[in-house]
Amino acid sequence: MKKRIILMSTVLVIIAITLGGVFYIYKNILNIDTIYKGVTIENIDVSGKTMEQALEYIKDIKTNEIKKKSMKLIYGEKAFKIPLTDLGFSYDYEKAVEYAMQLGREGNFLKRLKDIAKIKSGYNVPLESYYSVEMAETIVNAISQEINTNAKNAEAKIVNGKINISDHVIGKRVLQEELLNLMDENINKLEDITIPVEDVTPLVTKDMLLRINGIIGEYSTSFKGSSKNRIENIKLSANAINNKLVLPGEEFSYNKATGPRTAEYGYKEANVIIGGELTPDVGGGVCQTSTTLYNALLLADLTITERHHHSIPVSYVPIGQDAAVAYGYLDLKFKNSFDFPVLLHTKVSGDRLYVYVYGDRNSKDYTVKITSQIVETIKPQTKTIFDSSLNPGESIVLQSGRTGYRVVTYKSIIKDGKTISKKQITSDHYKKKDYIYKVGPE
Repeated sequence: MKKRIILMSTVLVIIAITLGGVFYIYKNILNIDTIYKGVTIENIDVSGKTMEQALEYIKDIKTNEIKKKSMKLIYGEKAFKIPLTDLGFSYDYEKAVEYAMQLGREGNFLKRLKDIAKIKSGYNVPLESYYSVEMAETIVNAISQEINTNAKNAEAKIVNGKINISDHVIGKRVLQEELLNLMDENINKLEDITIPVEDVTPLVTKDMLLRINGIIGEYSTSFKGSSKNRIENIKLSANAINNKLVLPGEEFSYNKATGPRTAEYGYKEANVIIGGELTPDVGGGVCQTSTTLYNALLLADLTITERHHHSIPVSYVPIGQDAAVAYGYLDLKFKNSFDFPVLLHTKVSGDRLYVYVYGDRNSKDYTVKITSQIVETIKPQTKTIFDSSLNPGESIVLQSGRTGYRVVTYKSIIKDGKTISKKQITSDHYKKKDYIYKVGPE
């Protein structure tokens, strides 16, 4: 009996000790609100700290570190020091601290004890960093504005009959997307970055313009007897197309170059052909410029893509060789189908307008001849309207008539004095206009 009491007492003591141990382990190890021993965040010891203490502690240390860090962007002699704070750089402190606190707190009693024992030998929680892409883009934009330079086209001008060609300028452009990628890859390394910059070649280089070496087509017309306003309009429109460069494959628009025929653009009132009649209107005379240009273009063998004839023949060019224009309605256009650029040049001397087309005379080693042929002459008819209110034999002209024509125009290519081709390029119909009289009784 005594032995049984001693045995039971021993068992009870063991149970008490075990329960006490379990209670101690639970209270002092498993049920604590601090991070377990051996845990570091970014190699900073945070063991024994509550979440709030660890968060404040790690944030204070890393924030001071961030303030001292920067990356350097270099281009030539320019260097841009970019503090990480300017990039909105920081860490996800909350996520790291929450993870650190969770270590050793998952699973059953034995698993937790095993994990806690393992953690004591050391467990580092990395910090996840982030930065503001928008702030990085703002910085890259500012750097680009400081480095970027515009490319400048070479220019060709005719001065006193000589071709003057200026140098082109190579521009610079920061490759922004590439730079942003380099910064992203470097955000934790903080090594020096060479800013990627590319050369920007202008559309028009000096080498291209050096192919312009002479006149490949020219034409002139007389404006003798024109009014002062009409001459001013001719000069204004001629100046608008002077020194215009047309690259290979480009299309030139006369209306676009000369602008609307309004007083705002400097055009004055002079006679224009409207409905077959000379009528005062702003811009009278610009058709003489377009016509002179048209003939120079034909002789240069450029490709005409839009051209219109007047309602009546004009006096300053052979019939069938005119080019009527009306802003927003009728235009003169051509395309440069050569592999070299062409340059337009105009000049007013005395009572004549001259238009020259400059290009590569070595490539255009032939001449062009333009001829027009009247294939039909259409005589006007005479119509009478009886009016009893007029005196006997009295006649009043209501409409003056004019002869109509059908005209075809040909372009011949001549090389070494021989015509190697001839083709029709236009077919025009200048309509007749009948005479109309009002007559009285016989």
